[in-house]
Amino acid sequence: MNRPGFRQAYTDKCFYNRLFPHLKQPRAILKNSNHCFYDDNDRIISFNKAKSILESEKRFVIKPAIHSGEGVDIYFYDRDADQGIDIKSLMETYGSDYIVQEVASQHEVLASIHPDSLNTIRVISFLFQGEVHISSAILRMGVAGSRLDNVSCGGLACPIQPGGQLEKKAVNSDAQWFTHHPGGTAFSEITIPSYERVLEAIRKTHKNIPHFRIIGWDFSIDGVGDPLFIEYNGAPGMNQVSCGPLFGDLTESVLNTIFLNEPIFVN
Repeated sequence: MNRPGFRQAYTDKCFYNRLFPHLKQPRAILKNSNHCFYDDNDRIISFNKAKSILESEKRFVIKPAIHSGEGVDIYFYDRDADQGIDIKSLMETYGSDYIVQEVASQHEVLASIHPDSLNTIRVISFLFQGEVHISSAILRMGVAGSRLDNVSCGGLACPIQPGGQLEKKAVNSDAQWFTHHPGGTAFSEITIPSYERVLEAIRKTHKNIPHFRIIGWDFSIDGVGDPLFIEYNGAPGMNQVSCGPLFGDLTESVLNTIFLNEPIFVN
């Protein structure tokens, strides 16, 4: 259903502002695409200018623009805490194809669960018969002071009900289920703010990228309650451990389209 040959180009984070200008995103401080540096206005700049921009920032997050799934190679810089870090060396470590962004803030409801990580909403959507369907959604949360919310990095994932309320239990990478976050929050008492606005944004946006019939979207909710787009994945994990079968009630129709060559569109 997905066309993997398009994945690297279409999911390059340096182009998110052009692909999705209608989605609110963290401020981009610096981009590097194929060894070309760009400032926050997408103007090409020199290495020295790029270095100067980063040196002027007190805090930022730097990560690969093309391959950064599961929190790999994401680095949070804080000038006060990282006084021994040389900015030039940091840039050379990443080499090419990376993005530097502001450290995003999150809504107080999400921060109350675990304030050290940006806790994100992962939604799986699929485009079928001309409509965008929401397969599942989870809230990913960091634990024990981690900056990352990925389950593979020790985090938790809790299914989200259609109205935005969390289910009673969250799961970790060992398939262990918990009713409370280690910090004390009862998952069933949390309702995601602006959750329907996240789903509306996904339904609108997925139609513009049909090369990926199945997409994993990561959003947070910022301090003023707006959905904040973080990234999307054209080959996502499917949330099936936490949320059940991918296609739900449409499973038979989807499988018939794939294996019996039934038409995608029905008159």
